[in-house]
Amino acid sequence: MRQKLQGDTDDPRLQFRHGHANDYIRTLGNYLQKHKTYKSLVLLDPFGMQVDWEALTHLKGTGTDLWVLVPSGVVLGRLLKKDGTLRYPDRLVSYFGLPESEIVSRFYAEKTEKTLLGDAATRSKLAQPIRRIADLYVERLSELFKHVSAPKALTNSRGVPIYHFVFASNNATALKIADYIIGKGKK
Repeated sequence: MRQKLQGDTDDPRLQFRHGHANDYIRTLGNYLQKHKTYKSLVLLDPFGMQVDWEALTHLKGTGTDLWVLVPSGVVLGRLLKKDGTLRYPDRLVSYFGLPESEIVSRFYAEKTEKTLLGDAATRSKLAQPIRRIADLYVERLSELFKHVSAPKALTNSRGVPIYHFVFASNNATALKIADYIIGKGKK
């Protein structure tokens, strides 16, 4: 028997799930791949980076409208260290679905300098890393969905982006509605 959640209804068309999002996303995506006439609305508000890219790939080509709250500034931005290294690179690889080397190339500039001991390679963080995170996530979603909104920055009281809200769908009309809702996706 399914656990009743706050906000649950007795409407059989609506289902609220309690559990690990990655498991439900895979299950939903596999179901929708077999039953093309069904549609879904997925709202992802992960605590941190719990939603793996691999799970989202199961939604490719389905009738899913996806809203994602990307923890761009509050979590992801803090994993890009100033010294040119990544904190928890395995989690970043899982989150973005990209190899570590590509993630590094998206957020750091590498240069080689001549020293007394030979050539030394250094990395420096590129400007606007939080915006780059949001743009990378939109780019990745564009590989799964035909229509992806511009990321809408959600800021703290000092105007610093902490999250980005993104919508993705295979339905052009749904994108028009989403863009209206999130204010044309201003960054």
